Amino acid sequence: MIKQLLCRVFLGVLGRLHLSQFLPDKLYLQMLYRRVFNKKLDLKNPKTFNEKLQWMKLYDRRPEYTMMVDKYAVKKYVADIIGEEYIIPTLGVWDRPEDIEWDKLPNQFVLKCTHDSGGLVICRDKSKLDKGTAIEKLRASLKRNYWLAGREWPYKDVPRRIIAEKYMEVKPQIKDLPDYKWYCFNGEPKYCQVIQDRSSEEKIDFFDTEWKHQEFVGLNPVAGPVAVEPARPVNLEEHIRIARELSKDMPFSRVDLYEINDKTWFGEITLYPTSGTSGTFTPERYNEILGDMIKLPGKKVGGVICKYFNDGNIKAEQPDLPDYKFFCFDGVVKALFIGTERGTGDVKFDYYDADFNHLDLVQEHPMSGKDLPKPQHFEKMKELASKLSKGLPQVRVDFYNINGDIYFGELTFFHHGGVIPFHPEEWDYTFGSWINLPQKRIN
Repeated sequence: MIKQLLCRVFLGVLGRLHLSQFLPDKLYLQMLYRRVFNKKLDLKNPKTFNEKLQWMKLYDRRPEYTMMVDKYAVKKYVADIIGEEYIIPTLGVWDRPEDIEWDKLPNQFVLKCTHDSGGLVICRDKSKLDKGTAIEKLRASLKRNYWLAGREWPYKDVPRRIIAEKYMEVKPQIKDLPDYKWYCFNGEPKYCQVIQDRSSEEKIDFFDTEWKHQEFVGLNPVAGPVAVEPARPVNLEEHIRIARELSKDMPFSRVDLYEINDKTWFGEITLYPTSGTSGTFTPERYNEILGDMIKLPGKKVGGVICKYFNDGNIKAEQPDLPDYKFFCFDGVVKALFIGTERGTGDVKFDYYDADFNHLDLVQEHPMSGKDLPKPQHFEKMKELASKLSKGLPQVRVDFYNINGDIYFGELTFFHHGGVIPFHPEEWDYTFGSWINLPQKRIN
């Protein structure tokens, strides 16, 4: 409880001072999770649905996600996959509310910002619309930094614009338009969250793909008890097909659809429902049941995502991804070490000379005891390391070899901070002899 209170106070103070944006994403999410749930965010072994959403924010960062959350750009993205006929028509797009061409808009329309959630202006009769109030609402929405509150990074680079959409008229006898929100796990729709009565007391139900009512509810904390179960969608099979196509190759996504006058329309793609910090599932066990359905793209260990490296387009299928760390001295490669078995928590380091002869050297971690193969493109990595270290007294150049291609890792100037001993100790002197220190300047 004390840690929760401290996080609440600290984040509150930073928010009032407009300084929270300077907190690293990981630290911010750890504190936010503690503030909301009063427990530690487990990023090493996430289990619950909300924990895995936080993991995805930090480590599953594919460039196309920004396009998916952009309410304007996503239309073309989705149309290219399932067809233009499912897209609600766009009537206009502007950078500022003052630029809206009111005279060119029909009598009914909807205005929204491309980077935000909520902030809708729904016009059912243009002659009665208070344009001044609408402009103020849109101006406030444009100023809102949606990324900042929950660190949903895809929103950070969405261009802030205003779009006008066609107002979708429903049949007169229909008083409420349900949202059909399909929860998709690794490209497979599993449950549909149906939200009703948004204008009064919001109701939420979950159904499976056979439209069997589920016992759990959740995430939206204000949802009340269900009075009347929503009817099965007319186009249920079409819903499932669309959700499957739009969620392909993603660990988790929520595909929102509408059914208006018996026709299916695309709503949006949501990657982090309620940002994973505004509610849980009830009964409690469903937090782990649904969490277990999310198969994360790779376990992050020591800065390496073993299956997805740097972005989701580069796949390393091997269960262990070695890193090759070259010790360079003013452009001359003298030694390297290979880190293996990082995914087991029992890391091994094997040291080699520049000709790939194994060295009897141990530092921090034991040797693997294996006859490691000479890496593919070894000479090319040495050549690149030599170029990158030219003119530097000492630097460690790190590479990865993924699916036959070389990828740069980092430059390290102070190996282990210079405080981890060598065994045998003579190696400390040997490495030291390779460093030609620059002349000390004397004034």
